[in-house]
Amino acid sequence: MPTESVIDPASLRQFGNAGKAFFLITDAALAPQFTIAESHYRIAEVVPVAPGADIGRLVSELPDESAVLVAAPGCFVNGADLDDIGGRRVAIMPCGSTPVRTDHLHHFLRVLRETDPAAQEKQADRFFETMAGGAAVRLRDDRRGTLCDFDPADDGYVWNQQAGELQPGEQQIAPAGELSVLPMEITDFDPGRRLRLNGAVTLRGEPIVHAGYPGAPAAAQADLYARLAPLRRHPVVAEIEDGVIVGCRAATDSPPAAAAAATLNELLTAEPGYRTVWELGFGINTAMTTVPANCGLNEVYGADHGVVHLGLGLTPFTRFALTFLCPDARLTVGDETLIGPPAPVPAPGRLNRNRSGSCGCH
Repeated sequence: MPTESVIDPASLRQFGNAGKAFFLITDAALAPQFTIAESHYRIAEVVPVAPGADIGRLVSELPDESAVLVAAPGCFVNGADLDDIGGRRVAIMPCGSTPVRTDHLHHFLRVLRETDPAAQEKQADRFFETMAGGAAVRLRDDRRGTLCDFDPADDGYVWNQQAGELQPGEQQIAPAGELSVLPMEITDFDPGRRLRLNGAVTLRGEPIVHAGYPGAPAAAQADLYARLAPLRRHPVVAEIEDGVIVGCRAATDSPPAAAAAATLNELLTAEPGYRTVWELGFGINTAMTTVPANCGLNEVYGADHGVVHLGLGLTPFTRFALTFLCPDARLTVGDETLIGPPAPVPAPGRLNRNRSGSCGCH
């Protein structure tokens, strides 16, 4: 059995100082691939489930104050399904809305072991304290010259933290590492509610096309992902007015960039619900690389200094929900870079030096 299939609960720092029991909930077909190492937990079990199982009900039947890791690609887990979790700490690998493969699970289980929740909590505290300070907020791509202003001063905004150490009664994605702001609660969708974004944002990186509802069109999901996949290397610029994408254009003269921009423009025309920027997110998990596939677990990608991402649409109000990484963007508050790569260092100035005699005293 490969070592990545051995789950060591003691290494999963996201659970903190959890209770006496640990449970891994996974698909029945995957359960034989996992074993749980001995640790401080008196009870440690793999719980197999059938596709489409009611994870919320199952969690509620586990001992209170348990640490529960859900890694079940065959089940779509809605956060609202886990409202009644008592004193349990629940970490959910979001893999029901995209076709997550077994090797993806093993990759992100390694990421989970390497994630430092204390460092994430510290970064989250700094992020929210700075954003609440009232200074001008901007998204800048210095390489391509794009700039987008964001006004965070709206009492209707919903700010979320999926990062840090779990406390009793809390649920969180796994691996953790996302901060975000939405115009309203994620359970609702109203294109009239908008984030105050104005300017241009460069999209570049692994796209994510979420579905994850009964009868979701898997073939159409795969086709859309394939058409957007050139964004991995070929950037596209989204033009935004008052939180609405009014158009997309290739950031370079490459045919793949032009094709990706055309796909986005076709999508925005066919289903205007995608035009609203529904989520401004910030991946802060710096312990990972993305997998080259349509994988929802890529969303927390933080590179070295955090990564901005945009979320468009929300199922089932739109056919899919889309996430676009913006790893070249810097989130700046005043003169401070809060998320993203450091500001470029200006090239040192040069003075012309005359090496010929010119003192006039010969």
